[in-house]
Amino acid sequence: MDRRTIFAITILVLIFAVIIVYEWTGAWTGVKVTMAENKVITAQLLQEHKIPVHMFLVFTIIDYVKHSWLCLLLAFIAAGALQEFAPRDKVIKLMGSGRGFTPYAVAGLGGPLLSMCSCSIIPLFGGLYKRGAGLGPAITFLLAAPAFNPAAILLTLGLLGWKFAVARAMVAVTAGILVGYTTDRIFKNRLPEPEPVRIDTEADGGSQEDQGFGKRLVNMALYSWEFVKMVLPLIFLGVICAGLVKAFLPPSVIIKYLGNGILPVMLSSAIGVFMYTPTLVEIPLVRGFLESGMGTGAAMAFLLTGPALSLPSILGVCKIVKPRVPAVYATLMWICGTIAGLVFWFFVPRF
Repeated sequence: MDRRTIFAITILVLIFAVIIVYEWTGAWTGVKVTMAENKVITAQLLQEHKIPVHMFLVFTIIDYVKHSWLCLLLAFIAAGALQEFAPRDKVIKLMGSGRGFTPYAVAGLGGPLLSMCSCSIIPLFGGLYKRGAGLGPAITFLLAAPAFNPAAILLTLGLLGWKFAVARAMVAVTAGILVGYTTDRIFKNRLPEPEPVRIDTEADGGSQEDQGFGKRLVNMALYSWEFVKMVLPLIFLGVICAGLVKAFLPPSVIIKYLGNGILPVMLSSAIGVFMYTPTLVEIPLVRGFLESGMGTGAAMAFLLTGPALSLPSILGVCKIVKPRVPAVYATLMWICGTIAGLVFWFFVPRF
């Protein structure tokens, strides 16, 4: 193994190690705080907003940036590192389409180790997909990583009980794999090969691996910047739209229509698809809804779709793949959320 290969591996390992340490530290801190202050946090989440809509949007954007800027920064750096240092043949071997169940297992079980939210995972999804990962495994990675967050599963156990925690863990991985595989089959041979991210490397005829260490770090930064320009504007647009939804859809309205029955479960699954909910916040929110009359099926549907998807996430992905792709996997995830909610309601009819 030559020095350049060792250097590439070291950079990738360091970046992903930083992400894991940062995300897990924040997640476990969030678990402790939420467990200790559950009643206060729940009350804050369920209170009606009495401020003008335009100011609510400003507060939503500020809150998003305050809580997510570092995580997004690390995600964009990691996406750039994947483009510069990850060997394309290795990515294809590990997560390429047409390689059986293994790529889906890697995506469904490996993604959650990063403990990232539905927006922060987008640059990594783009980095893997444009470096050779198959559409199906990449979508499984995109959906399962935030839905099967280990810290969120633990907090679900603490605030909602073992039945919710076990069911959430099972359906998160299963739905992520099923939706990824089904989306891949729907678009099989219907999508062009993903266009690689292009930068001006100013290389003098040599290959990417032949450049010096300093130049390759510059290339990584340029790749990261390309992902920022590609994805970040639409994420912010999605945050604004999600803020509008929250402003005109107060908790009292949500609770009113999310009791027991097929329609409440379908509605709850749809709300989860579009509403942006920061990581771990969905759990005290659902507990408050349950204590206010929300049905168990509707709660499970929201616990699946809420963390995995959001309007900012869907819009951000539209710059990486054709818009019809997120439209399809969001619809499939809504169906999975509905089915999971109905099955859970059958076995666990009350909280």
